[in-house]
Amino acid sequence: MKLGKAAGPDGVPVEVWNALRGRPLRTSLYADDIALVADNQEELEEKVQLWQRALADNDLRLNVKNTKFISSEQCAGSILNCQGEAIEKVEEFRYLGSDLSEEGTVDQAVRGRINAAWLKTVMRPALLYGSECWAVGKEQERQLHAAEMRMLRWACVWTRRDRVRNEDVRAVMKTTPIQLKMREQRLRWYGHVLRRPEDHPVRLALDFEAPGKRPRGAPRKRWKDVIKRDLAEVGATADDALDRMRWRQITRTADPATARD
Repeated sequence: MKLGKAAGPDGVPVEVWNALRGRPLRTSLYADDIALVADNQEELEEKVQLWQRALADNDLRLNVKNTKFISSEQCAGSILNCQGEAIEKVEEFRYLGSDLSEEGTVDQAVRGRINAAWLKTVMRPALLYGSECWAVGKEQERQLHAAEMRMLRWACVWTRRDRVRNEDVRAVMKTTPIQLKMREQRLRWYGHVLRRPEDHPVRLALDFEAPGKRPRGAPRKRWKDVIKRDLAEVGATADDALDRMRWRQITRTADPATARD
């Protein structure tokens, strides 16, 4: 899209809407996701071509590869766009995180929710068990991120060949990156330690400095170094930890599905 083109409240450029004004379209729109509804195959093909021309007139294009159609009746295996390219007919597809099928059932949607629940209640706790005490570096975070994404894609029945971005996979599964959940666990434990009496073993261990000099060069990160970075990222100080409720609000990183205003 050219810079400066105004978008409507649904994210669709105003000029595209103006080009379509007066046309009896039944649509569901959100940003660059458009769903068209038609009574028959011929009508749907006409609407697709109408949208494609309107988009082209505003320097936008229809992504034919990612465009599919679904039908509740028997029809041909494809429809054609303006360039004569075939748009594939499928039995089910995902629109804005919901799985729709030609039979009108919710089987796939239910399976997706079960997979998401399994990932959050089984996979993530297994990956992060004991992580509140890890002095992780960028390489370890990268490995955990890669493992998490493999499992998320498996739950969505997507592979890297589908060319779906990680951000889109997370949006469907409604999961926060595992690095942020690990930071949340570290800071939760750090706050718990700071609220203990100064003579408590965990406080003594926190303040302990091993004798001797650290090797020259780039030394390995200590747990306290990682915590210092975490505090800077969330904009908190050690004093904030003394207020348990405030600390929880500052350090918590909720999944999109459970986020609160």
